[in-house]
Order: sequence, then C-alpha cells, then structure tokens
Amino acid sequence: MFNKEQKGPIASVIVLNWNGKRFLNNCIASLLNQNYCDYEVLFVDNGSCDGSVEFVRSNFGNNPRLRIIDLGYNYGFSKGNNLGISHALGRYLIMINNDTEVEPDFVSELVAVAETDKTIGSVSCKILHYDGTIWFGQYFTHRGFIVPFFMQAFSRDLLNELYTHPSTNLANSGCAVLYRSDVIAKIGGFDEDFWSDWEDYDLGFRTNISGYKSVYIPLPLVLHLGGGSAGSSPKRLVRVYKNMLSTYFKSYDSSNLIFRFPLVMFLFIPSMHIGWFIHRLVTRPPDFIKGKEAEYFTTLAKGFLDFLVSLKVYAKKRYHVQQLRQVPDRNIFKNTEVNHIL
Repeated sequence: MFNKEQKGPIASVIVLNWNGKRFLNNCIASLLNQNYCDYEVLFVDNGSCDGSVEFVRSNFGNNPRLRIIDLGYNYGFSKGNNLGISHALGRYLIMINNDTEVEPDFVSELVAVAETDKTIGSVSCKILHYDGTIWFGQYFTHRGFIVPFFMQAFSRDLLNELYTHPSTNLANSGCAVLYRSDVIAKIGGFDEDFWSDWEDYDLGFRTNISGYKSVYIPLPLVLHLGGGSAGSSPKRLVRVYKNMLSTYFKSYDSSNLIFRFPLVMFLFIPSMHIGWFIHRLVTRPPDFIKGKEAEYFTTLAKGFLDFLVSLKVYAKKRYHVQQLRQVPDRNIFKNTEVNHIL
C-alpha cells in the first residue's frame, strides 16, 4: 500500500466510531484528502448499529489508504482506540474523533512538529467549533492542578490569548492528537479501565512523567462538532469524576499524593462540580438533560464511590506508572503552567 521510498515517516490516522454515521462523510473525506504522502486511515468501528461500516465501505472502501476494522462490539473509547493502535503501521499515531473535519495539511503539520524533537511525545493543534469559536481542549496545569473547567467559564479572553501561542501542556485532547508510536509502546496506551473520558489526560500525564513533551501548535487544523457519540449524561459525568481521581492518584509522586491529592479530592473537584452545576442550571445548554438535575448533582458522590471501590486496582496501576518516572512533578508543573509558552 505504501511507497517506502517516499519522504516522510508513515502516519496512521485512527478514527474510532460508534453510531456516528451522520458525521462520517465529512470526516473520512477530509482525512483521505491530505497533502501528506505516506499515511493510512484506519476506520475502527465499535459495534455500531446505524450502518456506519456499510456507509464507509460503500463510499470510501475503494480508497487504498483506508482500512476498515469492524470490532463488532462496543469496547469503549479507550480499548477501542488501543485495538486500533494494534493494527496501525505508523511511526506516528493520530487519533481523531469521528465528529470532526480536518484541513488538508492536518497530518503534515503535526508530523512536522514531531520530527523536530524526539522528546516530543504528543502534538495537537487549535481546534475550532463550526461557528469559528475555539474549542478549549488542551489540558494545562497551574501549581499541579488542572484548570480548564474554571477558565472556560470565567477566563475566556485569557484562554483565547493562550491559544495563539505554541506551548507545552500536561496533555493534548484525544479529539485530535498525534502520539509517537514508540512512546505508546513504552508507556502503554489509554487506560482501558476508564472506558472513556479523562483517558487523554491520564495518558498525557504519563507522557510527561516519562520525560516526553505534549506540544500544542496554534494552527486551526480541525473543526469539531463535539459530543458526537457520547453527549453529557449523568452516567458520563460519574465516569469523569472517577477517572479524574484515578489519574491524580496514579500519577502524582509520593509527596504530592500526600499533600495535593487530598486537596484535589476534597476541595478542588467538589468546587469544580458545584461551579459546573450552577453554571448549567443558569445557562441550560442542550447537553444538560432536563429533568435529571438531581442526578447531575449526585454524580460527584457516585464518582467518588466508584473510585474508592476500584482503589485496589488503581494502587497496582500506580506502582507501574511510577516505574516510568523520569521527571519530578515539580518540573512537570513548571513546564505545563497556563503561561508556559514555547
């Protein structure tokens, strides 16, 4: 399929799909229209029942760059992407959501950045909504705490300014991100116990712990509809809180586990949840389901309980994550603050 004599390394673009047929024409067409020579597109279907596989096969199946991988079952975001990675041929792995449309130089720009420095483990770009507003997806930290939930609601001007500069950050959003395949082989892929949500933040923290950088470039290469397959149900929010706690628990070094993690668990996340809940009650966005207000309010407690039930599992995972450590937390926090610019 690939001409090995062409300049540039192979890049594997992985599109994980679950019942996203309505998005696939724009997404797959834009991915097959890249100006980069040596790449493949893997359409990985998580057991869709809306005719997604048939649609892609019928409309794009003759393109030699495209491989269709029908998993036949919904394994969730984390395992589904990991299964896609297991089929990939590329030196670089580009994960892209199904509800996106990319510019023709999307692959070439991400690969070009990764090629400049072998310590770059991950690259992402500016992601826009279809109305032209910025989708704030990069996970910056400040003093060891993740900040975008507060900043999106109250510091939009600051975020708009930050997103005009290249920077290093704690993690790149799984919406549209390049990973170096040898880094993934070393540190592992997405944590499959997460199913979905926060798995990109977890992987980004491991990337930094292992001595690699997550880099953001301010090029608007991706349009993102948002929430294409999952939405924002109370069940999903419970999973988010459990996965947030699990990520901090696994990833903080020993001193921060003692001094910072209690602040995360009992102050930071509860404050964030209350602010999020009040904001949704007032603004009533479409993804805040009417009649489920009580369920949304109790998601934090349920997420905490799920985390505690799984604590033994994550204690074992913490041991393995800490074995990867090449960089102390203090250096990671310094290099991924919101005001850190390349």
